[in-house]
Amino acid sequence: MVISSPTLFARARGADKYWRRRRIMSLSQHYYGRKQNCFSIAIKYVNRALRYSTLHRQIKKREDKQLWNTRLEAASTELGTNWNSVKNTIDETGIALDRKSLQNLAIWEPRSFRGLASLAKAAETDGLNSLDALPHSRVITRSML
Repeated sequence: MVISSPTLFARARGADKYWRRRRIMSLSQHYYGRKQNCFSIAIKYVNRALRYSTLHRQIKKREDKQLWNTRLEAASTELGTNWNSVKNTIDETGIALDRKSLQNLAIWEPRSFRGLASLAKAAETDGLNSLDALPHSRVITRSML
């Protein structure tokens, strides 16, 4: 539709109103009763649901970080070191792994995480220059194959 004057613009509000109502009603399709069918009631519940979904996205991120920290702390304690020293050593050596991938290593690849923990132990005791003296038992590299 071509709107050539302000008068026609003021009169041509039907389409926007229709799509606004349509969007609210499509978001309320899974509700029960009048919340699904009645626009004035549906808009209240849809706005509340959208507000809660925004809030809970932030809460989910916070809870995920807490879970990852708990898992990493437990895995580090199990290997005889603490998580802060492992984290500091990883930062100093330039290993670019975030908490999510580190906790996945701790759960699904414990040998790899054990290597990172031994790196942290070596850094605590003798410094990072003593890494050449670490025993490499049960570690297979490509050059050995």
